[in-house]
Amino acid sequence: MEEVLVALKNNEKPAYKPVNEFNYPYRISNNKKCLQGNDGNYEKVVILYIIKSALCNQSKRDAIRKSWGWENRFSDVNIKRIFMLGVSSDLSLQDKIDEEYARNKDLVQADFIDSYYNNTLKTMMGFKWTVQNCPKAQFIMFVDDDMYVSTKNLLKFIRNPFNKRVGFRRKRDLSNSFLSNRKGNLYSKESVSETLRIDRNSNSRKLLEFDPVLSAFDGRLLAGYVFFSSPMRHKSSKWYISLTEYPFSKYPPYVTAGAYVVSYPALEDLYYTSMYTQHFKFDDVYLGIVAKKCGISPLHNEHFYFWREPYSKEGYSNVIASHGFDDPDELKKVWEEQRSLGHA
Repeated sequence: MEEVLVALKNNEKPAYKPVNEFNYPYRISNNKKCLQGNDGNYEKVVILYIIKSALCNQSKRDAIRKSWGWENRFSDVNIKRIFMLGVSSDLSLQDKIDEEYARNKDLVQADFIDSYYNNTLKTMMGFKWTVQNCPKAQFIMFVDDDMYVSTKNLLKFIRNPFNKRVGFRRKRDLSNSFLSNRKGNLYSKESVSETLRIDRNSNSRKLLEFDPVLSAFDGRLLAGYVFFSSPMRHKSSKWYISLTEYPFSKYPPYVTAGAYVVSYPALEDLYYTSMYTQHFKFDDVYLGIVAKKCGISPLHNEHFYFWREPYSKEGYSNVIASHGFDDPDELKKVWEEQRSLGHA
């Protein structure tokens, strides 16, 4: 892959042909989202939010627009958001999507069926769209539309994700964490292995002082809640994987798909490597396979919660992302309260 990546980045023809190019046409391309005026130059974007959303979830998208997805949250931080969608055969629903895009200019829609097992397509189309249309984005956060996110805490993290003490490996007790009906899935308690507990140290730097030199960082960041798990071999399971689909007994380390952040150099390598990686129906595991192929090690951060972290005012002071916000009104209420406390 190293040889292939060098060739692709130099606009040369690699020695090998891609096997997975994600050639789905755009229904809504939104290719001017990151352009600076009409001169054809791209804006420098600090955070690009790519939110995986279902077609019918307009109320959730509206809540995100008015909360953590607010592009003008900080006057000195250029934030952009897009909602990544598939298509359906419902013409009346498509009319609503077209109207929503006309109002908000923040949708990207590609021509594949919007369904659970097409989340890998949705994710990788988000990668492709970024490479093609927002190449000056520094950090890209992929998020589901039922997540709470703190942009302020995300900025603190990406400022210097490696400048922290790493504790001992330990078994993580999630007995009180599975509050969102996720029994039996890839993220079940039985699938949790040892993860790194990372303690954050505070300092008075500005939010955007990202200093990779401190950790000999090569610029490729893939961070979130890291899992070590095995394929589900029971045919009755929603997460069943046959030996033909995946013949190994363990998955590579992967970040849970609900919320994770990548730097642009990592995203670029992951996207090009995905072109040489066969499709896999679980997007988070697929990204773990791709990351392993191009030598990127996922970074664990315990403040990305793939479950619903029980809410309290101070309990959310360090939360970067939390799952389980299906109620748009609740999301706005929690975000507004955390913003008033200086945590969002």
